[in-house]
Amino acid sequence: MCWLQNCNFLSETGRGVITISGICIDRLIGAVKSTVKFVKTNARRVTSASFCIISAVALLGAVIAGGVRLAYNIKYNDKIISTVSDKKVYFAAVDLVADMVEGENVREVLPEPEIVTVVTLDSRIESPAEVADDIIDNTAEIIPAAKLTVDGATVACSDKESLISALEARKTVFNNIEGADCESVFCSDVRVEEGYFVLSEVSDISEIAPIINSLDVKTTANVSYEQPIAYKTVEREDADKQIGYRNIEQRGENGVNLVSSGVVYINGVKTEETTDSVKVIKEPVDEIAVVGTKKPKVSTVSLGSGLRFPLPAGTWELSCPYGRHGHKGVDLRAPVGTPIMAAASGRVTLASYNGSYGNCVIIDHGNGVSTLYAHASRLCTKEGDYVSAGEVIALVGSTGNSTGYHMHFEIYVGDKRINPQPYIGL
Repeated sequence: MCWLQNCNFLSETGRGVITISGICIDRLIGAVKSTVKFVKTNARRVTSASFCIISAVALLGAVIAGGVRLAYNIKYNDKIISTVSDKKVYFAAVDLVADMVEGENVREVLPEPEIVTVVTLDSRIESPAEVADDIIDNTAEIIPAAKLTVDGATVACSDKESLISALEARKTVFNNIEGADCESVFCSDVRVEEGYFVLSEVSDISEIAPIINSLDVKTTANVSYEQPIAYKTVEREDADKQIGYRNIEQRGENGVNLVSSGVVYINGVKTEETTDSVKVIKEPVDEIAVVGTKKPKVSTVSLGSGLRFPLPAGTWELSCPYGRHGHKGVDLRAPVGTPIMAAASGRVTLASYNGSYGNCVIIDHGNGVSTLYAHASRLCTKEGDYVSAGEVIALVGSTGNSTGYHMHFEIYVGDKRINPQPYIGL
């Protein structure tokens, strides 16, 4: 009986593979040898065996001449995915897949392989790296995706485009500062890295949205705004105008600065601001005020005591007499700027702001007598000056503890305040 009658030749289209069912090459060679021996010992039957010998030799010649060899087909679910020279190549490829694919149970999701012995061309045999690609392409539980890492640690896996879109939305949500050019970056090192992943490790983008929305974002806004420059008031003295005269000769106008600054926000909260540049786009205009310096000659009431009335005639009225509610002086209501004059000659011992008295002048007239003039809007003398009776020493105002424009006047004899009214004709 011919050995070839037990051989089944199958052609694998596209892979150049011949599968021999029920016999291997070594058995085929053994069959040829047995047939030759049989022919030698059974010459009469040589005719019936000659075909088998010729066929077997022809097959071996084709195998040797064609460069074919023994190999193994790797099948997943009856589908040939690769051809290897040794079973070890497949298991080496599995190790590569375990390294290439993200997930703790990579080997568990791979289909159970079926390994079939075949005769194939050398050029059809694949390397471990090629087989690893075949395994990934033919495993439904392994998919291409991307992982999100924060400072080097993997925090989630999802579709690459969805991750990029969600991260961009997180950054730009703070770029809504009106009138500013904004640039936002994550405070941490945030990266999206492509790869292969076990399907169970990949999440829908909606599931990892809370993680993305918890990432801190630093926004730098370049802001430009106008800032006013306050004008200055310049006083120009006029010796022909009496003290108390004031006229605005030129109105002041504020200038404008263009300020460019960088403002830093963390998650929309301002944390820092730096001024990059300041440019004057409009110069301020000084206000010019003309003020009089001429001391007026006014008629005063001369009393036997030697004191003169401290305000010009016809400019005042008594608003609070001495003694009312414990009042230790007299209040003389008068328009703001009305000249206040020394009641008698003497040395100025105080000309400054004096607590509840406001702007205040005290004159020592000798013999233990002194006078006090309070609530002035402006002082026209200074400490140490010698002033004559009737000389302007201040202007009526409402500084210190005051409810209106007036002058508070007191007379001291030693350390005791006395009623000034009899001494100035009230």
